[in-house]
Amino acid sequence: MGNLSQRFGFLNFPKGFVLLLKVKQERRRMIESANTGANIHQFSVDKTVKNLGSSFSGLTSLEAKKRLKKYGLNKILREQKKSALVFFLDQFKDPLLILLILAGVLSVSIGEMIEGIAMFAIVLLNAILGFVQEYRAEKAMEALQELTAPMALAIRDGEEQKVPASKLVPGDIILLEAGDIIPADSRLIELASLQVDEASLTGESLPVQKKISPANADAPIADQHNMAFMGTVVTYGKAKAFVARTGMQTEFGKISSSLQDTQKIQTPLQKKFDQLARHIGIAAVVLIFIVFVSGMLLGTLSLLEMLVFALALAVATVPVALPTIVTIGLSMGSKLLAKFNMLVKKLPAAESLGAATVICSDKTGTITQNQMSVTRAFFNGQTINIDAYSGFSVGGKVINPAGMEPFFRIAFLCNNAKENGNGAKKMVNGNPTDVALLAASKKAKFERSHFEPYFKFQAELPFDSDRKMMSVIYNNNQEGRTEAFVKGAPDFLLESCTRIYDHGTVRPLTEFDRKKIIGANQSFAENALRVIALAYREIPDNFVHKIRLVEKDLIFVGLAGIIDPPREGVKEAIARCHTAGISLMMITGDHETTARAIAKQIGLYKIGDMTLTGKEIERMPEKELVEVIDRVRVAARVLPVQKLKIVEALQKKGHVVSMTGDGINDAPALKKADIGITMGITGTDVSKEVADAILTDDNFNTIVNAIGEGRNVYDKVIKSAKYLLSCNTGEILVILLSILLQLPLPLIPLQILMINLLTDAIPALGLGFETAEDNIMERSPRRPDERPINGKRFISIIIMGIVMALGTLYLFNEYLEFGLHYARTVAFTTLVFIQMFAVMSSRSLTPSLKKLNPFTNLWLLGGVALSILLHLMVVYWAPMQSIFKTVSLQWNDWWKIIAVSSIGLVIMELSKVAIRFNRSGPKHAK
Repeated sequence: MGNLSQRFGFLNFPKGFVLLLKVKQERRRMIESANTGANIHQFSVDKTVKNLGSSFSGLTSLEAKKRLKKYGLNKILREQKKSALVFFLDQFKDPLLILLILAGVLSVSIGEMIEGIAMFAIVLLNAILGFVQEYRAEKAMEALQELTAPMALAIRDGEEQKVPASKLVPGDIILLEAGDIIPADSRLIELASLQVDEASLTGESLPVQKKISPANADAPIADQHNMAFMGTVVTYGKAKAFVARTGMQTEFGKISSSLQDTQKIQTPLQKKFDQLARHIGIAAVVLIFIVFVSGMLLGTLSLLEMLVFALALAVATVPVALPTIVTIGLSMGSKLLAKFNMLVKKLPAAESLGAATVICSDKTGTITQNQMSVTRAFFNGQTINIDAYSGFSVGGKVINPAGMEPFFRIAFLCNNAKENGNGAKKMVNGNPTDVALLAASKKAKFERSHFEPYFKFQAELPFDSDRKMMSVIYNNNQEGRTEAFVKGAPDFLLESCTRIYDHGTVRPLTEFDRKKIIGANQSFAENALRVIALAYREIPDNFVHKIRLVEKDLIFVGLAGIIDPPREGVKEAIARCHTAGISLMMITGDHETTARAIAKQIGLYKIGDMTLTGKEIERMPEKELVEVIDRVRVAARVLPVQKLKIVEALQKKGHVVSMTGDGINDAPALKKADIGITMGITGTDVSKEVADAILTDDNFNTIVNAIGEGRNVYDKVIKSAKYLLSCNTGEILVILLSILLQLPLPLIPLQILMINLLTDAIPALGLGFETAEDNIMERSPRRPDERPINGKRFISIIIMGIVMALGTLYLFNEYLEFGLHYARTVAFTTLVFIQMFAVMSSRSLTPSLKKLNPFTNLWLLGGVALSILLHLMVVYWAPMQSIFKTVSLQWNDWWKIIAVSSIGLVIMELSKVAIRFNRSGPKHAK
């Protein structure tokens, strides 16, 4: 009874009722939590406190417990994981495997136990291979992990206390400082130069400077400057904040919740398999019905004998080896992709990328390095280019950066980035701008050892959003004076400058100098560079802690242009995508100007292309978005729901969409896309959870390398299907034509099943090991609506089937005078050898001498050799002769069989020339 109670809910009413109450209670908590923290960013600090029912001294422990019971734990609910059994059973949903199971049942029903068992073994092997790949990949991904900090510093009972982040509630006051992961969506009420890295949530590459003033009611997440969101990281400064939303009501929680509503569509390969299985099933029923009816009408065999023949043909019609070939092709593709640093979670994803007509890529961390770098400097009145490989140059001429010591002295000393570790494990932590300035200093050979012996730190005047500057005070022991080193926004800092450093001397700053500096600043900004101005001055000791005295009468030194640069090789990878007919679109949370500048730099954006912002996408009717989507190359300031709109618009336009990204904000679009690819290093756990594949090196180039292998997987499926269906058509036509011509049947049912084993299960598997064709990345993607067996392939299959049937029947008729068994043995042998020649021709879809070399695919050559050996045993070994009703052939019979059989190879090669396969899809790429 206990087991029944577990299986049937109505026998376990009390537990079911309790579960129902818990679900209702959780819903009520979520609604209350949502109402409490809704639009909290638009209110003043005082109104925030009132809305949250809290106070500036925080909550009491008793009140926190009450609220915890009311709102629930500050946790992200995880999607239920599949068990190993479910993973295994899912493998049997493949329509081709279902056809194979039915064929196995038919084999057993006509007494062919060995054939039936072999088919069931192939089904099981396919299921095991698919299960192992997908289950391993799933286990390689850790379960959805919370991005909340394990502990948080809160004020309760009027005192600072460390509490588990999971027990924070709306109304709690939390304290934040550099390095903290923000534990819940919070309204800032006090801060000191707070900067937060929100790249994983908004896609913004630079840390966001926070304020406490109210934001507009309709401000998007990226512009809610008084909010700190769960899962983002404090990079600089300190703050005090009220917890506004927890758990599933946080922005992170909403995205996680939306993933459960986002349906994952079938991969292109799964769609094609459904079509292929349907086509094979219809063809089999029609042809076998024709054979059965013809045989009955012409009295070829009795009803029972004709039924057995029809069942044998039904078994032969199903391409037994195709599911195995596909699985082998996908497995090999997955292993090769792993060598290319791409981990495939599900086997069909190995092919899906090859079907992509458009790649939607996140900018930060995918196309770019997610690491700010100084790429230009304005110093001594000239613009200096800084490149990671070619070094420092002016107008293309390489220069020695040794003369830039004053510039890098400020960049190095007015800097809070810290180096940790040694050797290969050395890491630099801090504000990305500081990290970039420190890296540029080291690039110019100005290391810590250059400054440390001579400069002693005295004080820091931190950055704030009002004056937009930061100063540090050092004792310059080398020159015996105290100096202030200042960096900040160019327009603010330039107003405080009265002098300029010019080739080793300090002179008054002229109006001409100002115009030149402003021009350089504008030029940098137009190229999407974030510009930092650098200055210094000597100060008396009594100025040290007084901002208004320190930050005036400054000596201007230079400008540093900073950007998150493209990854190495991205420009070349995009050019290869264009050659392969694949469009690209950059989707980012960054500003429009920055995104477009990067897109132009890497060859993604050209004259006539469009840029859309998130707000424009939101306001645009769906029909209008679908109409213009093919021209859009950059989508900036985009929210997660807008990314979904883009993917859906592309899919409605007929595209196969690949979406790449690494942030929480990318997860819904990753799931909705035909294939979602995330980053293994910088990717969040949420994005890894929903993606189909993971780039273990975070390199966009890897995607392009994987496209060719993905296309090769599909090519192998088509080659195998075309070959197998040609052979099966030939077998059916041999029987049908012999009935229509009123000849004796040239094959017995057991011989038909043996041919099926010799040609399907052995040599055809060798096609799964075929290498890619040379032009695979020089053709456009196949049409998304292309059928696996299109009109031209169907014609080729029929022609090949007719050639097989006519060749076999010709020799069968020639040898009838030597007896029916002898003629059947010749027909049996001819059909097998025609198919051996045909499989060699099936190695390519276009004429290729390289592919006709049998030694370039030893697996296929071995399969052909094994099939011939087994056939010779059936023909010449007495025990097999008695089973298969064969007789020994004479040596002079073989030259006729080989001559006729080789016609299959010639006809297939000629058909490649005569019937030009249209492999090109719509030319989406520009």
